[in-house]
Amino acid sequence: MAAESRNRQASHRADRDLIAIGIAVAAILMFVGTGGAVIPKIIGSWTGVAEAPDVVLVNALLLNIALIIFGWRRYSELVEEIGHRKAAEEKARLLAETDPLTGCLNRRSLPPATDDLIALQSVTGNGVAFAMVDLDNFKRINDINGHVAGDEVLRETARRIVALMPRETLVARLGGDEFACVLPYDAAQPERLDRLVQRMIETIAEPVSVADREVETTVSVGMATTLPTDVENRRSPDAQELMHRADIAMYHAKSCGKNGFCWFETQMEDELQFRNSLESGIREGLAAGEFVPYYEQQIDLESGELTGFEMLARWHSPRLGVVSPEVFIPVAESIGVIAELSEQLIERALDDARDWDPGLTLSVNISPLQFNDPWFPQRLLKLLLKANFPPQRFEIEITESCLHDNVPLVRSMIVSLRNQGIKVNLDDFGTGYSSFAQLRSLPFDRIKIDRSFVGEIGREGSASQIVNAIVALGHGLGMPITAEGIEDDAILSNLRALGRIKGQGYIYGRPETVEEVRERLKGLGRLAQPAAPGDDSEPENLPTTPVRKKA
Repeated sequence: MAAESRNRQASHRADRDLIAIGIAVAAILMFVGTGGAVIPKIIGSWTGVAEAPDVVLVNALLLNIALIIFGWRRYSELVEEIGHRKAAEEKARLLAETDPLTGCLNRRSLPPATDDLIALQSVTGNGVAFAMVDLDNFKRINDINGHVAGDEVLRETARRIVALMPRETLVARLGGDEFACVLPYDAAQPERLDRLVQRMIETIAEPVSVADREVETTVSVGMATTLPTDVENRRSPDAQELMHRADIAMYHAKSCGKNGFCWFETQMEDELQFRNSLESGIREGLAAGEFVPYYEQQIDLESGELTGFEMLARWHSPRLGVVSPEVFIPVAESIGVIAELSEQLIERALDDARDWDPGLTLSVNISPLQFNDPWFPQRLLKLLLKANFPPQRFEIEITESCLHDNVPLVRSMIVSLRNQGIKVNLDDFGTGYSSFAQLRSLPFDRIKIDRSFVGEIGREGSASQIVNAIVALGHGLGMPITAEGIEDDAILSNLRALGRIKGQGYIYGRPETVEEVRERLKGLGRLAQPAAPGDDSEPENLPTTPVRKKA
């Protein structure tokens, strides 16, 4: 209705404009005819050589002049109005087709412009390359420096891309922290584009000055081309398909470590489809309870006594089969369900472990993403309270990657957990970049040596020396040691020679289900004794309310 009303108003204005112009033209014609007869008489009357002209003709001449002035004024207004309309239309077009922050093309205008470039290049036999450019960890830049600084980083990134790329390149901001570059591509010289993209990555990585601060970022780039890259695929993709391929390649570049670029390959799409299946399968599996805890024995190497179990996540998907934790845990982290998955498994493990001998401990692995949440200790204590499980029997294991983001927060959380009796262990030690100062300042209860070092102990090389150094470091700091990945008697013998150490590995058996653990403990006589009738007392030292430490 609004559009129809605007069309009627425009039609009425056009009718009025035509009438005004018609009147002006008629007035000019009348002025030519009337003026030729009247003006000489007026001049003659003024000079005294002729009689005064007819008053009616003089009035007609004056009316013609007035109409000409009116027509000219309306014509000038019309020209000005047309100019304003064109400017408004151009502004509306720019708003519709360009990104207001950077001045680049936007997601709406890029596909048709890309299709036009593809058609133009196909005439010459050349192709078109599409580069999908995504800033790495841009959310962190906004969180740390604010959105004003983030906007300046985006503007500067766009300026650097435009300055570096050839003039005929289409540069667009697709939204958020994602850019695109579309340019002609010569398949005979692919290395030229590779060098150009690498230079773009290096240029964007240079610091950006924002409010007396230096902000640094990196980008991951996915590349795709309209030219066929294999025998089976001879059809040239359109803009949307080209963008889709470049997007897949960009995510592959991120999965390979970021700050680099990858060309699209057909198998990447298969990997993406598998990834999508994993994501949907994980969400469905959480709702259906498909994730189950398995338990690996932890042994005192000196006495051979069973001291506890480490809980390991396992997934038997009805659709995907058995999926390794190394596969599904990173995906669960990336889609934001790792906390739900972890807490679901911990709740089941606590319920299982209540049937064990009170001297046996339960340890669980915690994702670095969970440890970034200042409310994590409270949620963990809530699970312990619900299961009526003693905190002194519960241990969590975090990796060295937790120590690099916010050490004060990590320290506060460790102290909060230990104040409630929960032990905090440093897992996979030696694979990260923990410093001696961090180990001294963070109150860990135990150090676990990564299996990659344990498996090489006793052989010539640096791995044995690293194990010896870690054991000596643990003894010096008063931290007990656990060795992972003990798989044969030779490794076990070498570890025993280093002093009192706990160990775990396939030499003691594969991870077991809760039923298998129960049978093992039953054979060892280490199942918990049934509680006396009417004994509903809480375990010793279990807090009745969670205590939150400020992070």
